[in-house]
Amino acid sequence: MVRLVACLLVLALPSPGVARSAPAAPAELEITNLYDAFGKAHPKLTKDFGFSAIVRYRGKTVLFDAGTSADIFGAHLKALKIDPRRIDAVVISHSHHDHVAGIDYVRTVNPGIKLYLPKDFFGLGAPLKFPFSAHEPEVAKTLPVEQCYFDCTRGTDGMEVRSTGRFWKGNAEYVESAREILPGVTVIPTVSELTGTFLRYPPHDREPKLLGMPELSLSFSTSKGEVLVTGCSHSSVEAIVKSARATLGRKIHLLAGGFHLIPYDRSYLVALGARLKEQYEIETIAPAHCTGILAFSVLRQSFGSSYRFFGLGETLRV
Repeated sequence: MVRLVACLLVLALPSPGVARSAPAAPAELEITNLYDAFGKAHPKLTKDFGFSAIVRYRGKTVLFDAGTSADIFGAHLKALKIDPRRIDAVVISHSHHDHVAGIDYVRTVNPGIKLYLPKDFFGLGAPLKFPFSAHEPEVAKTLPVEQCYFDCTRGTDGMEVRSTGRFWKGNAEYVESAREILPGVTVIPTVSELTGTFLRYPPHDREPKLLGMPELSLSFSTSKGEVLVTGCSHSSVEAIVKSARATLGRKIHLLAGGFHLIPYDRSYLVALGARLKEQYEIETIAPAHCTGILAFSVLRQSFGSSYRFFGLGETLRV
């Protein structure tokens, strides 16, 4: 019996010269694709065109965008056991419907949740300066007060129009300059010159003016570098990367999200992939949503083993 116990103890001991593998360090950040039109089959997730990601970082949970259907989005939260009452902040990338709808579901159960929105008057009700008279502002002084906006009490240069907006009574803040919203979490604003609102009112009646669409991206600081998440990249993914690098002064370890590359041909995509990898020194890439299947293929070739699949339900860990 003694000999048997001794043999078992010897077998239980590690062999000389064989090192035990250390347990994996916990991830600094986890980002899950909550809403997309591609991905592996999942019995409780529905593929739909739109985008949303949930990020767990330093004990906080940040929701970035919220998909096209509040019903589908809500079902995905339940399927992945994400409690909207435990979401600390929401960042909306831009006003397009395929990124916003699920916020209505979140606010039914977490009405006071903090919302960070791009400063977009036309899509999200951000404040806007509006002139009383474009050509002769001093004419207000010649009118009876009842014919003057606000009884001529707000000067002659105009007024700020404020709307309750899409998120009436919401805890919303409009962001127009880069800022840290949580420790290590920075909002990166850009303005799209590819989509927006055209004005042909004078003095732009002969040469229409484009009011570019404001857009927000989100960057997380990690020991490996920044993790930059984009919604749709209407400002161009390259412009967003440039802005993030200029703002933060750190390398980008992971670039993930929608890159809006569906309209572009192979030659453009090959050149872009090379710039992202070589000029901007992106270490890892995880495209999703509106990036497009041709761009998926090209970027996968460009980045090789540094390409991460990021379909619906997938979680990236850094």
